[in-house]
Formats: sequence, C-alpha cells, structure tokens
Amino acid sequence: MSSDLRSVIVNPKSPAIVAGLSMKMIAGNTTTIGGPAIYAALGVRYAGISTALLTAVGRDLTDVDNAIAISIDDECIPLRTKLPRSMITWSGPAILGATGKGTLSDNPSLWRAMPPKNYNMSGHALILANGDPDWYQTLLTACTPSLIFMDAHIEWLRIREKSLNACLQKAHVVTITETEYKALPLSVRSGVSFGGNDKALIIKRGSQGVTIIAGNQRRELPPPKPMVTRTDVGCGDLLVGSLAGHFLTSSSTEAPQTLIDRLTQAYLDSITPLTKLIESDSPRTFIGHCITQLQSRQSANEVQ
Repeated sequence: MSSDLRSVIVNPKSPAIVAGLSMKMIAGNTTTIGGPAIYAALGVRYAGISTALLTAVGRDLTDVDNAIAISIDDECIPLRTKLPRSMITWSGPAILGATGKGTLSDNPSLWRAMPPKNYNMSGHALILANGDPDWYQTLLTACTPSLIFMDAHIEWLRIREKSLNACLQKAHVVTITETEYKALPLSVRSGVSFGGNDKALIIKRGSQGVTIIAGNQRRELPPPKPMVTRTDVGCGDLLVGSLAGHFLTSSSTEAPQTLIDRLTQAYLDSITPLTKLIESDSPRTFIGHCITQLQSRQSANEVQ
C-alpha cells in the first residue's frame, strides 16, 4: 500500500474496474439487471470515469440486460463471465431502511469472475462492491491495482472473517454502515485501522449523513435531502462508485490537497446522483436515466 493515499498514481486512461455482484433485481413491480456492480459502476461513470465490469452473469441474461451492461462497460476486453446457470435474483421492498436486506435466489459466493491471466491491473483503480471476500482475496493476490475502494458488508462476516479482514487491510478507502462498523469484532476491525494518509474510512449513518476519517482527521457531512423518498435500493453501492470516480477525477484537477478535503468533495459531488436514485420510482427508472445520460454525454463528446 502506498505510504500516502494522496500520491497514489492511477492511469486516467485506464478504466476503473468494478468487481461485484450483478443480478436480476425485483423491486416493486419492476425487474431489471442491477446489483452492487451495476450501481457502483454507474457511480463511477457519473463522475466521468470509464469502467470495466468484473462480474458474473447468468445464462438467461436478456438482450435488454446485456445492453445495459454494455452501456456501462467501457473495456475493450469484456471481463464479464457467463455462468451456466440462471441469473441470481434479488427481491425486496423499494425502501430497505436500516436493515438493507432483500432476498437472494442463489448463493452469492458462487458468482465470481476473474480477469484473463494476461490482464494487467497495474494503474487501475479497483472498486469492490459486495462480492465474496474469498473471491476478492484471490483477486488481490493475483493482481496489483493502484487504488482500492471497498464497500464492506457484514453479511460475509460469519463465514469470511479471515478473508474479509485481509481485504480490508489492503483497501485504501472503506465504506461501511455505522451498524456494521460497530458490529465488527476486533479481529476484523484491525483491517480498518488508521494513522496518517494511507487509509480512509467512510461510515454511512443513513439520515445522519456520513463520517469521514482520514489523514488523522474526522469530519461529519450531511445526507442527501431528496424532495421525496421512493427507494434506497443500491445507495451504498452507488456511493462507493461515485466516491471512487470523483476521487479519481480530483487527482487530475486543481482539487483540495488534503486527503480528507478530497474525500469530502468527492462525497459532496456524490449527493446529486444519490438524490436522483432516492427520488426514482424504481431501479429500472434510475438505471434507464443513467444510461440515457451516459449516451447523451458520449454523443456530445463525439460531436466535439
């Protein structure tokens, strides 16, 4: 790990790699491809950074699902792995609240993907979005990304304590809910220890906003303030992707120099897409809006 997170060098022409679960999502009366990898990648793309999806999809991936994945994925060598089984399905209410849980149709530990052996991750940023920590540990052993953002999920703690801790130790920026952080045993909490500018923790506190701990400083920031709350599905995953994307963007601009200032600005920039998601009437509506926005931006760039 770099001795100073502020000085981490990431090739701006290399897509940020998002490794996580993709799945069919049923929320309310709508069904669409979604999941942590899709939401995190949308967050990265919102910041203007290209992405590569390192994820597994099922044999029943529809043309519409595939079109969404292709729209999000900028990598010329697709990293998506197609498994010989039906897509994993998540279903849950539109507003999850503090529990943040839905129901899965399959074992998420089976849904893994690895890049080709000759694929070089040096110079890439890697966003880990709620995949099996055993998978992530294998990935981090085989590859050496320049920058690692990780959204930690307590669901893996009971069966993946050792590998979860190993991943947390390697991650540069960790996002985690306040409830999950308090529930971490000391053996795992050691993976998110701090001191200086080599690591940052962002504690998600729901309606109370977030707490950022970085560079031996602590800062409390406000939550999004939507006009109406229709859904919170995917907010955590969208946040980690948006944070990573805006952090990468700030590395090539006249941004605040302190680590906590850069992360603060990245969070404040993330409030807009988070608000849009919370106000959307369904995951399909939000993802569709993002795809349209990406296509419009691409068309504008081609004209220029």
